[in-house]
Amino acid sequence: MNKDKKKKEKEVLELISIISNYETIYLIDISNLSSNQISFLRKRFHDHDIRMKVVKNTLLKKSLEKIESKKLDSFFSILKGNTTLLFSNFGIGNMGAKIIKKFHIQEQIEIPYLKVAYVQESFYFGNKDLEKIINIKSKEDLIIDILKTLRSPILKIVLSFLKSTENRIFGILESLSSIKKK
Repeated sequence: MNKDKKKKEKEVLELISIISNYETIYLIDISNLSSNQISFLRKRFHDHDIRMKVVKNTLLKKSLEKIESKKLDSFFSILKGNTTLLFSNFGIGNMGAKIIKKFHIQEQIEIPYLKVAYVQESFYFGNKDLEKIINIKSKEDLIIDILKTLRSPILKIVLSFLKSTENRIFGILESLSSIKKK
């Protein structure tokens, strides 16, 4: 096997590893950005434990074909033009979308363009879905919301229990005090 083939096979295996082992995957298009803008984005992603890798569509397609998962078939249709891979296992998966959206606002452009994102076992396509990704709540946030909802009824039950217990204790103390008086 020549050097070029070995290198391509190694890249395919690396992409398979990334796609198989990371919970959050974004495919974005960063074409037409300056090197300074790309460096700025790379640093922002790195600050939040999001790795960034420019990939060749043909190698990414080969990698996706080797993974036996129908859920990744959604990626094939968007493998055109410049493709950059973002991947992470940290947080709730919406940090990449927040960084992209903030960059859009700062630079007043719609680049980087979100091709597709796989976040919390769901797919999101295009910049139109950035807001949906940003508004995803973490498991901890959902648990807090549920506890807040349950807090009021539980609090009422506990207070009524304490009040009834207080009345019983007061009644027992009154009975004991009247026995001592006799």
